[in-house]
Order: sequence, then C-alpha cells, then structure tokens
Amino acid sequence: MIESLEKLFLSKSLAEKIKYALLKSGIKLSFESLFKRAMVMIFILSILGLIIFGSGAIKGQSAVKIPLILLSTWVISFFVSLIIIAGLTFIVLNFKRYQRTKKLEAVLSDYLQLVSANLGAGMPIDQALWYAIRDRFEIISEEMELVAKKTMSGEDLNAALTEFAEHYDSELLKRSMILLIEGLEAGGEVAVLVNTIAWNVRETQILKKEISSDVVTYSIFIGFASLVAAPLLFALSFRINIIMGTILSKIDLKGASAGGATLAGGISLSNIGGGGLPSSDFKTFALISLGLTALISAMLISVVREGSIKAGLKYIPLFVIIAILLFLSASAIMSTLFAGIGL
Repeated sequence: MIESLEKLFLSKSLAEKIKYALLKSGIKLSFESLFKRAMVMIFILSILGLIIFGSGAIKGQSAVKIPLILLSTWVISFFVSLIIIAGLTFIVLNFKRYQRTKKLEAVLSDYLQLVSANLGAGMPIDQALWYAIRDRFEIISEEMELVAKKTMSGEDLNAALTEFAEHYDSELLKRSMILLIEGLEAGGEVAVLVNTIAWNVRETQILKKEISSDVVTYSIFIGFASLVAAPLLFALSFRINIIMGTILSKIDLKGASAGGATLAGGISLSNIGGGGLPSSDFKTFALISLGLTALISAMLISVVREGSIKAGLKYIPLFVIIAILLFLSASAIMSTLFAGIGL
C-alpha cells in the first residue's frame, strides 16, 4: 500500500532527492518512515478539512448532491494538506541541514588543531583523527568514529574522508578535506598542513563574523520597517478607513444630488460615500501584507547577515507573530484614542 502511494505521489528522482536530504540533515529516520508519517498527517488534515468545510458546503443542498460535494471537499482538502505537509517537510529538512553544517563548522578548527598536535606527536593520520575525538565536538565526533571504523575495516582513508565531507552542505569542510587528502597523497609534513588548514578555517569564520557585524545596520533598518513601521502605518490606515466610512455614511446628499449638483470636474455628489473599501476587507489585506512583509524581511536579514536564507527560517514565525500582534494592539489603542471621531 505504502509503496503504491509512494509511486503515485513521488517520482524516483524526487524520492532519491528526499533520501539525500535526510542523509544531510542528520535526522535518524528512514525515508519509508518519513513517507508513512507524512501520509498519515495528510490524511488527518484532509479529514479535518472535510469536517470543517464540508458541513457548511452541504447546507441547503439536495440529498443527491451531498455525496459529490463531500467528495469534492475531501479531494481539495487532501491536495491542500499535501502541499502544506510537503512545504513543511522541505523547510524542516533544509533548516536541519543548515543547523547541522553550522554546528560542524563551529568545531572544525579546534578539532583539526588537535589532529595536528597528535600528528606532531608521531601518530599516523588515522590514529590522530581517532584520538582527537572529544565529547565537546559532538557531531564531528560521531562522524570521525564512523571514519575510523571504516578505515579499521579496510576501507581507504581518502575515500572515507571524501564520503564524510559529502554528508554536509559545507564548502569550508569540503575544501579542508580536499587539501588534507591531497597532502596525504603528496606526502610531506602532514602536521603542518593540518595546522594550516585549521588556522585558515578559523580566519574564514572570523572574517564572516566581521562581515556580519558590519551589516548589522541594514538588518536593524529592515527589521524596524517590517516589525514596527509597517504595522503602525497599517493600523493608522485601518482606523482612518473606519472613521471615513462612518463620517461619509452619515452625510445626507440626496437633496443635493437630486438637484444635479456636482463638484469640480463633473463628479456627482451622489457618488460620495458609496463603494468604499469595507473595514473587514482592509483588515484582511493588512494582515496578509504584514505576514508577507515579515516573511520577506526575515529572509533578507538572513541573507544580509549569514549569506543564506536557511538561517532565517527559524525567525519567520517570530517575525510574522510580532508584526500581526503589533498591528492588532495598535488598532485597539487607536480605536480608544479616536473613539469620539466620526460619531
């Protein structure tokens, strides 16, 4: 059953990409288990959608149409749920991959320096890699244990190191491993080479931090515009919309319009006060705009500071919640301050 569903919703290439993403994200879950859980969640969400929207859709309908309406509602709910779960899975896998890469890069320099010290003490490279493992290195310790086990079982060290580097989306790690492998193949003073690689990694990380601190002004400006300025301006516009609607609804222009009175430019007085944007529609527009603005600003700040959108995925819910809460709070405060206007 699960295999049939997998073939129905996933192509072979897409399934391989998901397996590859699972490997790089470090999630201890098989592709089959992930797919089963996703299908269960999709089914549950589709049933909830049928319950929520189906009851309203069948009101006043004939008995003949009810089964077709319910089936259509469930199909739509199923595909909407499929899109939601697929999107969330994509976001989680990419964010996990990014976090895992950053954790490894944070300890890579210290680990390589210990390896260099072990090599300087006369250890061969495989033992130097093994004895440099420390609990504080966390993720790199697990990977190096696997590398050591592979080399002890007869696998080539260079192949094991290459496979280790391929598990991460880190150009820094890949370049470091390539230099190490080339140094091992060329011979020479490996301890000096590893120590140089460690210092280059550290200098690269320091340079990234300096660049991040230099662009903090842009991050503050983007955050202020999306989290403070935009909600306050939307709240003010929302309140003005309500006030103008209230004022114009109380103006009686029937007599003037009956006499054919017009404003400059030929605008009839009968057109004033009609066809305005309802406050409920404006509020919906404001909430959608604030959500999109907060989402884009979180991505921009992430790109400016970290060089990758993935770093800002965790900030998106926070930015959206703050922007919407400030808009609602400012709207409530302004409704109290302008309570007497337009009455």
